[in-house]
Amino acid sequence: MKVLITGNKGFVGRETQCLLANLQHEVVGFDLMTGQDVRDYRQFFEFVKLHKPDRILHLAAIARFNEADKNPQLAFETNALGTKNVAGVAKIFHIPVVYASTGSVYMPITNPPPITEEFSTCGNSVYACSKKAGEMYIQEANPHIILRYAHLYGASKHGHGLVGGFLERIKRGLAPRLYGGRQSNDFTYIKDVIEANVKALTASWDKWNQIYNIGTGEELSAEKAGGIICEITGWQGAIETEESRAVDPERFVFDCKKAEAMLDFKAKFSFKDGLLDMQKELKL
Repeated sequence: MKVLITGNKGFVGRETQCLLANLQHEVVGFDLMTGQDVRDYRQFFEFVKLHKPDRILHLAAIARFNEADKNPQLAFETNALGTKNVAGVAKIFHIPVVYASTGSVYMPITNPPPITEEFSTCGNSVYACSKKAGEMYIQEANPHIILRYAHLYGASKHGHGLVGGFLERIKRGLAPRLYGGRQSNDFTYIKDVIEANVKALTASWDKWNQIYNIGTGEELSAEKAGGIICEITGWQGAIETEESRAVDPERFVFDCKKAEAMLDFKAKFSFKDGLLDMQKELKL
């Protein structure tokens, strides 16, 4: 199978590309770092026409809250209109698309978790709203699969999120910084996420035109997650605390039964197991 990955140079893209290659699939990349932009419809059209992929995995995005807040226009053009371009080209060439979305589209959460795919979606941030718009465009491509990721972490996600932020400061000998502490999240390891990507790309046709939550179903408070990081790294110093961010829900954890039943996906890594697996690369 030949897979076109948009954003193949990013955190999720690099890891997914490696797994697909190990499974003997051919991969072609389309990434801003190599001069390719999903906002350019003609460029993407000609690229797809040339390479004739069997599947498209659409990962390219402005994927951080702060970057989206700094430039809402760029976030909308990339995450919404760029996705519209991908969906439109895929529709012309009859190519199935797997779209990487986010659990942030469920914000603000109005029902008690765990969160199912039936929860209402809206978004309470520039990032989440632009990704929700992308979902609406991708549903015009047929067939499609939308994967809503929980909070991702992994060795190459440097300095961002609770895990990356804690590890970066500990590495520099600085007290890790905890925003809030009582709010919870579903921390999902990159190796589980890329497995979900592959399972979606290779799914039988009766599993398409669906939305799937991709997470662990393990709910951890930020304070507990930070404590596990300190335990594994041996950090015994202070932890700085700040007010929680407005974009962080009080509780967030996925119900992943649909992905397990239809995609045969179930996360293999608990939060602690994922951190332990990272030790080899980061020398925690």
